[in-house]
Amino acid sequence: MHTDVLYLLAPAKLNLTLDVLGRRADGYHELCSIMASASLYDEIDLAPAREISLTWEGCMPAPRPEKNTAYLAARAFFAQTGQACRIHINKRIPGQAGLGGGSADAAAVLRGLQRLYGGIEDEALFSLARAIGADVPFCLLGGCALAEGIGEKLTPLPAPQLHLVLLKGRGGVSTPALFRSLALPLPHPDTPAALAALSGPAERLAPFLQNALEGPATSLLPEIGRLKARLLAAGALAAFMTGSGACVAGLFPSESAARAALPGFADVPFHTVCRTGAFAV
Repeated sequence: MHTDVLYLLAPAKLNLTLDVLGRRADGYHELCSIMASASLYDEIDLAPAREISLTWEGCMPAPRPEKNTAYLAARAFFAQTGQACRIHINKRIPGQAGLGGGSADAAAVLRGLQRLYGGIEDEALFSLARAIGADVPFCLLGGCALAEGIGEKLTPLPAPQLHLVLLKGRGGVSTPALFRSLALPLPHPDTPAALAALSGPAERLAPFLQNALEGPATSLLPEIGRLKARLLAAGALAAFMTGSGACVAGLFPSESAARAALPGFADVPFHTVCRTGAFAV
């Protein structure tokens, strides 16, 4: 085994709440979201190389390198340091799901390159992350945080231990198409109440797990609503869409309760149990 090869886990992210506060002058939307890392991972091998390369396997077709966030992260690091790498991704986080898989990959590559080569401080690394995508800074931070602005302004929070069933059907939601379709204002989640309940039992947090994008996304992809109803019927304390969809998460009181419910979703193309927390990557 080559000692310079890094084997990295890139955790998915969940939006426990997501509020759209308005449209900015630059065309982006002002957001406020409680984000949490989840125990669903892409696996990344990273090795020193003379030039950047990317190989891929798993649950999604490989995008062109110039459209791949992990490749873009490596290219941004190379522009800063002149150091390149070989990247291999085993893709387990589904795409167009709101789980931040591409952002997680980019963050893992940045952190891995920092470990391999050094030469770049955390502040500069977060600056590269912000330039790659709105969710990349959170994925670089990990754990749990309040994300504001377009997602780049982060306030770390204690990471709750939540047990969830994640479901994604056959369809996906295009984030740009969804945001183009928005008619503001949207209903606002009670973010302060969610923050106050974050360190308590799951039952206390459950009523505040809300996503302002869920209604518009369900209009584009009705199966989101059907999956949410099935989770609630299976005993979830709450069910909510993460990100811009199309993944729906059901909150259960314990891991055993989540695992007991999972066989009832065997017909759903993507179904798994996960938990939130602070994970070593």
